[in-house]
This record gives sequence, structure tokens and C-alpha cells, in this order.
Amino acid sequence: MPSAIDVPGLPLVVLAHIQEIALGLDLAGVECIHAFILPRWRTTVERDEARQRLEHLRDEFAATVTAIRERLAQPEREASGDLAVVDQHPADTATDTAERELDVSRVAMFEARLRQIDDAFDRLRQGNYGTCIDCGQKIPDERLELLADTPYCVKDAQREQARAQ
Repeated sequence: MPSAIDVPGLPLVVLAHIQEIALGLDLAGVECIHAFILPRWRTTVERDEARQRLEHLRDEFAATVTAIRERLAQPEREASGDLAVVDQHPADTATDTAERELDVSRVAMFEARLRQIDDAFDRLRQGNYGTCIDCGQKIPDERLELLADTPYCVKDAQREQARAQ
């Protein structure tokens, strides 16, 4: 009988008296043995629901970005409705400028969110959607229903938010 040295942190594998090797477990056997490493999506219905939520979210943000970009594409004179900027009161000019700056900030923010949604689509395609990218734990379904594109579980999202501040 072979002996083994137990090394903390390393899995212990002892192969002794192997008489038969069976190859090709059926899918049920693989899922039973390896359920903890298989993707969380077991039905196409769940995957389709997640894809629909992400598509709806992406369409909303893309439409908003398009509308803001169209507004920003107009010259400031046309956007304000006045014939000449010189005739406009300085406070009105400042308001128009502040609104345009806000629009530029909104576009940047919404484009970042679109990238996050695209990342969620990638995770869905790879089979690891719904799993926290930091700790690997399952993200609760309730959280995914509210934030379909979230890459983090609640604990890691709080940590990321605290780090960003």
C-alpha cells in the first residue's frame, strides 16, 4: 500500500490498486460529481431570460446615448434657439454650456455601462454569468433581476464601491 505525505493546501491523491478505469461518464454523472464547477445555467429558459434582460438594458442605454449624441452634434447656437450667442444673457449661455457638459458626462457614464453590459453578454456566452468575478460565488437571482449586468456578489460590490470612493 503506498503511503502519502499530507501537505497542507495541496489536494491528496493516492492511486493504489487501480483495477479498472471507466471513461466517459454520462452527463448526469458529471453534473452530480462536478456541479460546483459547472455553469449555473442549467436550462435554456434561464439563459434566455438573462439574455432578454441584458438586451433590453442594452437597447435602453444605446438609445439614450444616441439621443444625447444627436443633441451634442448640434452647434450650440442652434441648440439654444437664439440667433446669436452675443445677444444671449450670460446666465443663459452658462446654463446651455453646463447642460452640454452634463450631456458629455452622461455619454461617458452610459458608454461605461454599455461596456459592462457587453461584458455580461461575454460571461453569458462563456457560461459563467451569475458568478462573482472576484470570489466565484453565485450571485443571487434577486440581484441579477435588478442588476442584470452586475459582475459582483453583494459583498464584493460593496467592497468595490468603497474602494472607488
